[in-house]
Amino acid sequence: MLVGYDANNVFRNSGKMGDWARALVNRLASRKGASFRALLFATRMKAEYRSTFTSYANVGTFVPTGSAKLMPSTWMRFGIGSYLEEERVKVFHGLNEELPYRLKGKVKSVVTMFGTTEHYKTSLMDSLLWKKRVRYALEVADVVVAVSEKVKQELTAAGVKEEKIVVIGTENPYEVTDEMAEQYLKLYEKLING
Repeated sequence: MLVGYDANNVFRNSGKMGDWARALVNRLASRKGASFRALLFATRMKAEYRSTFTSYANVGTFVPTGSAKLMPSTWMRFGIGSYLEEERVKVFHGLNEELPYRLKGKVKSVVTMFGTTEHYKTSLMDSLLWKKRVRYALEVADVVVAVSEKVKQELTAAGVKEEKIVVIGTENPYEVTDEMAEQYLKLYEKLING
C-alpha cells in the first residue's frame, strides 16, 4: 500500500500538529508485517526534522527542486500530481488539513481535521488563505477524518456531509496510538479497494 502525504507539518511544525503527524507516520511505517509505504511531500524541511525518517526504507521524501524551489507553495498546491501518478500513489492524505489541487478523480484523498475555529490567528491574510484551502479540502476529500466527536459536530455545522466524516481519535486529539494507526490503515485499504 502506497500513501502520499502533505507532510508540511511533519517537517516544519514544532507544535502539537507536527508532533501528531510525525507520530502517525512513525507508527504506520514501523508496523511489522504491513506492506505500507509512505511518500512525504513538503515545501521545505526544518533542519531538526530532516533525518526523522531516513532510517525507514518504506518512507520517501519529496521537496521541490530546480525552479520549483522558487515557488514551493505553488509546487505543493499544483505540481505534485505528476509525482503521485508517476509513483502510482492510490491515496493521498492531507495531514495539515489541506489537499493539493487537481487530485479529484486521480487519487483517493483523506484530510484530517483538528477543528475549524483555532487556526491562523496570526494575520487576516493567513486566516483567509487557510479558510479557502480548508473549504477546498473538505469539498474534494473522499473522507474527512475528525479527531474527535466535537470536531465532527463542527464540521457538520460547517456543511460537511456527515456520511463523509469518520472519527479517528482519542480523548487527547494529539495522541497517536497503535489502534489509531490500524484505523488509518483500514481506511486507506477501504479507499484503495473501493
